[in-house]
Amino acid sequence: MTLLLALLTKLLIGALLGLVITTTGVGGGILVLPVLTWMFGMDTLSAVATANLMSMLMKLSSSWVHFRLGNIPLKPSMVILLIMLPSTLLASYGITLLADVDAWYAHVQWGINSLVVIAIALSLFIFCTRMFHPDRMAVQSARQPGRLSQFIVPGTCAGITIGATGVGGGVVMLPLLMRFARMDIKRSIGTSVFVTMLLSGASAFAYGQGGYTDVQLALILSVGSILSLPLARYLLKTVSEKTFQWVTFAFIVTSAATMLYRMI
Repeated sequence: MTLLLALLTKLLIGALLGLVITTTGVGGGILVLPVLTWMFGMDTLSAVATANLMSMLMKLSSSWVHFRLGNIPLKPSMVILLIMLPSTLLASYGITLLADVDAWYAHVQWGINSLVVIAIALSLFIFCTRMFHPDRMAVQSARQPGRLSQFIVPGTCAGITIGATGVGGGVVMLPLLMRFARMDIKRSIGTSVFVTMLLSGASAFAYGQGGYTDVQLALILSVGSILSLPLARYLLKTVSEKTFQWVTFAFIVTSAATMLYRMI
């Protein structure tokens, strides 16, 4: 009975996470990390590892939908993946190697927490710019020549962020794709979902080699997230976009405050 109750609780938490992620567009890392650290008592390293695996699992169906809609240009997407993958793996494997040294473990934990707070703060800044000054981002995007070579430096930095923290995949990737790859919003969303799905999977695999990924919990929460899809579709049809923007804003601020409090 206790095991069944624990399972149902995890499915419910997964459903709530899936509902928020689907309806608000907030990246999984921003929401999942505080939940894993506070509700399941994980240390930061295990939380990042498990969050990356959950991000991959939760984006499988979304990637297929965007692929069917023609929102994922395969050639540019694969070039972007090749740009970001090395830095993502380097960050993931580098952190696991440092964490294996007892003298460095506490420093690694503090460093990841710091990067998470910075990544969430950057996500908040970019989201606020999109929310309150959409014209500014549109002008910036229009001024770019649209060469993928310009994506190398920002893409590498984004890959490090995803590999080290699991945060920033969606919120950070979207403006980067619009500005440096000069994609329209639909292709930016589709490419972001597809590329970050693969990057999160690679990062989760790297962390899994060190035994930090809780595969069972990630699977249960991901299954729970699927259960909320019908309600999410209903809310997306009935609730205004402005309301979702403010809800997203509130979740990002809450996540940043939660992770910052954990560091103090």
